[in-house]
Amino acid sequence: MVTVEEALAVILGEVSRLPDEEVALEKALGRVLAVDVLSDTDLPPFDRAAMDGYALRAADAAGAPLALEVIGEVRAGQWPDLSVGPGQAARIMTGAPVPPGADAVQQVEKTQPLDEFRVAILSPVGAGANVAPRASEVRKGDVVLARGRAIDSAAIAVLASAGRSRVPVARRPALALLVTGDEIVDASASPAPGQVRNSNGPSVAAQARLAGADVRLLGVAPDREEAIAAALRAGLPTDVLVVCGGVSAGDYDLVEPALLALGARFLFTKVAIKPGAPLVFGRLGETLVFGLPGNPVSAQVTFELFVRPALLSMQGRRVLERPRAWVELGDGVGNRSGRKLHLPARVRFEGARLVARPVRSMGSGDLAAHARANALVILEPDRREAAAGETAEAVLLGNFLEDDGAPL
Repeated sequence: MVTVEEALAVILGEVSRLPDEEVALEKALGRVLAVDVLSDTDLPPFDRAAMDGYALRAADAAGAPLALEVIGEVRAGQWPDLSVGPGQAARIMTGAPVPPGADAVQQVEKTQPLDEFRVAILSPVGAGANVAPRASEVRKGDVVLARGRAIDSAAIAVLASAGRSRVPVARRPALALLVTGDEIVDASASPAPGQVRNSNGPSVAAQARLAGADVRLLGVAPDREEAIAAALRAGLPTDVLVVCGGVSAGDYDLVEPALLALGARFLFTKVAIKPGAPLVFGRLGETLVFGLPGNPVSAQVTFELFVRPALLSMQGRRVLERPRAWVELGDGVGNRSGRKLHLPARVRFEGARLVARPVRSMGSGDLAAHARANALVILEPDRREAAAGETAEAVLLGNFLEDDGAPL
């Protein structure tokens, strides 16, 4: 049995970076940037008005209130064909180039038109006020986005401003997903006595897609070695093969023999983690193979902690793990397992305190409880108890949605 840290190190040591491809800008959301992006221009590319108002010389406005001659107008998208001299001003719109001679913009709320050719400047304005100088945001040649960044909506805006209509990104990992178990039926079915609906397939596939993978569903295989092996063969070749269920030590846990028969090489078969100790990882040729527990919460937690970082690493992501924070425990928790506990909890601010309250759960099959969690509270193997008010580290899962009103 390897530790959580050892398991993750082994997994990441086996990961190879996937090749790059180019996609259209509108298809780049959620992908991982494969190169540093340099700005091909200064930003702003000219001295830019930050307000609607009047472009003028600050020295002329020092004695305000006073009147200045209005010599014209500069709109956004228009290059000025005028120059502001002593005693003059030009009406200007937000985003427009500041005309030569002017060194400030007085906002329109602090002016009063007197007639077609004169404006009253009601208060002084300092040099540089309400002007974004050329290259004050970015200089031509600056790195505006670093490789390994996940492309979000803000990055899309930067890519567009840098003229990147096509974007080099890492190829998405191809992931094949198999669920095993005689008791598993489709979500649309009415389970007979002793049967349960397939929740692992849809949930783990969703986790994989959120991590950037293209997912191929292999369906549900019954607890027969030859059926499992046939389903696994149907999933090859692929970058990653994930199997949910059949990796424990029971008589009908047949995933490991089926993988061995196909030529898989295991690097570990158990991790000192709760939930999810029966976790298999290895290689089948160039394919990374993960065998996850069949209990739904265990499958989701182990995917989060082990498969997700592998998928992100394949795409060249610089940050592979979720953010972590030290939280105050709202309720006491125990850990008698001798393994590293990752306890589903709900984290929220209570005043200035970041408090984690474990969700009420009946165990690693309690999907409804896990759905209320937005964090995993961690207790080390040697920390058998933690009282309310003590602190613990927590993995922040990121689904900080408004409270659904259900009890924790």
